[in-house]
Amino acid sequence: MAIERSASLRRVAKSRAGQSLIKTARGSCAVREPLRFAALQLGPAREGGYRVRGCEARVLLRHRTRDIDIFNEIFGGTAGRHSYDPPPAVCALLDATPRPRVLDVGANIGLFGAYVLSRWPQALIRSYEPDPTNMRLLQRTIAANEVGAQWSASGVAVANAPGELPFESGLFADSRLMLGGERVPAASHAAAGRTITVQAIDLLDDDHDVELLKMDIEGAEWPILGDERLGRLRARAIVLEWHASGCPVPDARGYALGRLASAGYSGLYEVDRGRENGLMWAWRESSLVSRASVNP
Repeated sequence: MAIERSASLRRVAKSRAGQSLIKTARGSCAVREPLRFAALQLGPAREGGYRVRGCEARVLLRHRTRDIDIFNEIFGGTAGRHSYDPPPAVCALLDATPRPRVLDVGANIGLFGAYVLSRWPQALIRSYEPDPTNMRLLQRTIAANEVGAQWSASGVAVANAPGELPFESGLFADSRLMLGGERVPAASHAAAGRTITVQAIDLLDDDHDVELLKMDIEGAEWPILGDERLGRLRARAIVLEWHASGCPVPDARGYALGRLASAGYSGLYEVDRGRENGLMWAWRESSLVSRASVNP
């Protein structure tokens, strides 16, 4: 509030150095090793392992990358909220399910999976992450939390058809499928990634009978959302980060809302709503009621 009232404080807070300090302070408060976190964040880019404050989750982070932004979104309370805290209807479903099943599409380094297990320790998680560098940290995160029996990870991409696809790797959280042969704009990254070929599975032909589907795949969500089989998706709730990139129409948010609604996801809660991307929760209200009734 003080920052909002002062133009000079706003300028400092929104400067590059100010943002870096804010990220560092917020992340330091979210781990049990705050001094080490701050030292690694302010020094040369390095990896660090941490225990999350307030729970038993362990995470691995690449300092001075977007890993820190995502960690703060999930555990550090960016903008005063935790982006992946589910709305009450979805939370009630997960709380009422003894072993909620979670499908994590675009798992990156496993921060969302770690969050799920911190809230629902008996959850069963399947993660998909095609970037080999991200996958290495994801596997280490699973091992660090000693949950290999309930959390699996597969190094494949997820699409609406199986096959081999070009993938731009090495961009940390921004690595993505190159649909239609396009490349990530160079201005969006300090360095270009490298193009590799990855195996893709068909999400809509996979086992999607889960309580929660999380999808964050940097624009590759549109072929899945546009598929005529979307209405058969059995996930009871979805948390989706949509991206304007790759959307077949100018209004990416509206298209995402429309496709989810057409598939029966009548419940909606939006966390972020920007021009280029946003985060939304959607759920089938009837399936949540019926599921909760058999899991009192």
